[in-house]
Amino acid sequence: MTARRLFLSVFTAALLAAFGCSSGTDSVVFLCSDGGQAAANAVNLSCAGATGGTTEQVDVVLGGVATASTTLSGLNFDLTYDPLKLEFVPAGSYTSPLFPGALIAVTLFDGQPGRVVVSIQNTEGALVTVDAGQQTALRLSFRRVSGIQFGPTPVALDNAEATGASTTITFTSGVSLSYQ
Repeated sequence: MTARRLFLSVFTAALLAAFGCSSGTDSVVFLCSDGGQAAANAVNLSCAGATGGTTEQVDVVLGGVATASTTLSGLNFDLTYDPLKLEFVPAGSYTSPLFPGALIAVTLFDGQPGRVVVSIQNTEGALVTVDAGQQTALRLSFRRVSGIQFGPTPVALDNAEATGASTTITFTSGVSLSYQ
């Protein structure tokens, strides 16, 4: 009788493993969805990819115009998020592919989670030319609060402006992050 129980236990475990069913596995993943490509003269947030399973990189992107170009000297904006679900992950230093050599300040508003204040400014008002296509202005990272699973949660643009722009720059959409 003992040999039969041992055989059945091993057989059952093998079947569960073969069909992908096993106890103790974690199928929870970090998911990001965005509004797609940035429209001409519009800034939006774009999913840049998950790293390490608990951190998501978010790009701030600017769409260039199809037939001409736009110039500007910088961007100022806030990113808002739910601090009960997400944590902002500050980088040691920031660089901008769109604004090389710019002064970049990124900090939590009043040191409190939930709002990240960002300023990207070229020195001495120097202008950057934005041609056709989507250009990355900055990459930021968020991670889930430890032990928390959550459905779609927005990271949104707020209090936004473009400085020294040759045309109106709009700030259109954020991203939605979930960990489930």
